[in-house]
Amino acid sequence: MNSLSFELHAVSPGIGDEQRFVKMAADAWPWLDYIHIREKHLTTEQKIQWAYSLLYAGIPSDRIVINGLSDLDDLEKHVLFQGVHWGQSNMANIQGSSLNKSYRLRLGISVHCLHEAREAEERGADYLFYGHVFSSSSKPGIKPRGLVALSEICSSVSIPVIAIGGIGPANIAAVRAAGASGAAVISSIWASDNPERSAAALRRTVER
Repeated sequence: MNSLSFELHAVSPGIGDEQRFVKMAADAWPWLDYIHIREKHLTTEQKIQWAYSLLYAGIPSDRIVINGLSDLDDLEKHVLFQGVHWGQSNMANIQGSSLNKSYRLRLGISVHCLHEAREAEERGADYLFYGHVFSSSSKPGIKPRGLVALSEICSSVSIPVIAIGGIGPANIAAVRAAGASGAAVISSIWASDNPERSAAALRRTVER
């Protein structure tokens, strides 16, 4: 995808089914900018193995993001992969002012408020995930943060903000209008009977 376009990130559903995940990702990736391996139960070695499975299925290495690797040196050994994403707990474990001393890894940080967003930017994050913006099945019973809060985050930092949480074709244009540089989806892809068609629908909606 054009690097100047609105980014579409597909985050794995965390159910541990590697074969199904790889098959669906192989169908959908031409319409997506990044595919995240977010499987918290896996070891570092298993996450990297999943990344190679995506690679062998034909997905370009620069579209593969491995979530939750606490030590970036683990990924430095695998020079094909360029993307890593952290939650707040990963960020808190890094000492010093700079989170990312690598010359090649694109590092994303999940944030939930303005303070976290500014801190992540100051410490060298390349982009942010912010959410959940809308009601989401992955965050049952938790009030969504909404478009006004998303807009505030987007206008307060200079790095890309990727919205996440309950995003689909019906509301993705509103996310872009709020200032987000992209959207991350889970169920819109992985709960679909046709992930390729679903990914294409998201792409067409934001490019209208």
